[in-house]
Amino acid sequence: MTYWHRLFACFGAALIIYITATGLGIQLTDLSALVTHAPETDPTMLMLHQHINGPENYSVVSAPDYTAPVIPVGIDEAALLVRTANLGRTAAPGSDLRLVELRNTVGKLAGRVRMGKKDMIFDLGTGERLPDADLPPAPPGQYFVSLRSSIKNFHRFGFLGQWGSMLNGLAGIFLAVMLITGLAQYIKLYRARSRLGKARLFWSAGGVWRSVHRAVALLAFILVGWISVTGFWLSVDNFGSSVVAIFRSGPPPGPQHPGGFAGDWSSPISNAEIPALTTTTLSAFHNAEPGVGIKVLQLRYFAGYAQGVVVAADDNTSQLVYNGHTGARMSMTEPGYPALGFTSGWQVHQTLKQLHRGDYFGITGRWLDTIGALSILYLGVSGVVMYLQMWSRRRRNGKSALVWR
Repeated sequence: MTYWHRLFACFGAALIIYITATGLGIQLTDLSALVTHAPETDPTMLMLHQHINGPENYSVVSAPDYTAPVIPVGIDEAALLVRTANLGRTAAPGSDLRLVELRNTVGKLAGRVRMGKKDMIFDLGTGERLPDADLPPAPPGQYFVSLRSSIKNFHRFGFLGQWGSMLNGLAGIFLAVMLITGLAQYIKLYRARSRLGKARLFWSAGGVWRSVHRAVALLAFILVGWISVTGFWLSVDNFGSSVVAIFRSGPPPGPQHPGGFAGDWSSPISNAEIPALTTTTLSAFHNAEPGVGIKVLQLRYFAGYAQGVVVAADDNTSQLVYNGHTGARMSMTEPGYPALGFTSGWQVHQTLKQLHRGDYFGITGRWLDTIGALSILYLGVSGVVMYLQMWSRRRRNGKSALVWR
């Protein structure tokens, strides 16, 4: 086990240190924005929420929604949505209604429509069309640039093109092997010491670097393993997406990449459908989330599905999508949705990202993930120092092999 531990460390240490350092950079950038309560329009916050509710033409939540007031309780949502649809048809006669929506904006209850490819928003109190500046901003796209996105590009080897994500997977394998072989070495030593009456979990032997290395590896074993497994799984998903990008492309409505949700996957909505779709959506939402307010209510067709989309006034400003005919909750991965290339599907891929960076468990998960990353960084650096010390001693004795038993 010692030989294999040393072998994988020799060839994988630099890669692991690089990926960990860049991953830690992403994590510290995120934590800085979260701890200082950066506004939702801050570039880091925009990147934190990027794609968490789906690609650009699926996601409804926009930056202002995180602080927006709820839609007043007791209003007739269906009647207001029909009024919004009529205002849109009057403003753009002959155009298809592609979505209709209620939201609070600039202190007013507003109705938004998409007529063909044109978005418009109206003051539902006066019927007056509001300026386009009052429309909810589009979510940040794939090429949105920020400090976080730049570090992430380095973390995922984006500068190497479609095949860069393979290196992340390779680092995950190296790290997993080193964890297992390192644990095996620790257990072997611990048993030997126990037979001598020295059953302490931690001990000092072999110098400061080795003693601290051993202690950190033991204390952070679960955290390091968590980061390794989730990072490897993500790299498999990302690599699958890269393969699709190379071998499978084409315009909508066929499978397309990058951005399988790119293009127009909507269908026209008739005014006659609006009351039933509204009733079904609101009933499903209130049954599932009693007492939770609504910030945005949108009706649309997506990939042939009639959908009611609710942006809920919960702690996460969650986007909840319901089948407008049945009331069933819908995910971001459904039969008939456009192909995206991820082997696990979009929904699982986003969950994997949350698990990998820790925020699936809230801010506590973020801090634990950071501790795990710092532990990996220390283990990598201390391992290199110990290896160089041992190799230097062996070379002075005429033994210059890079790896030895």
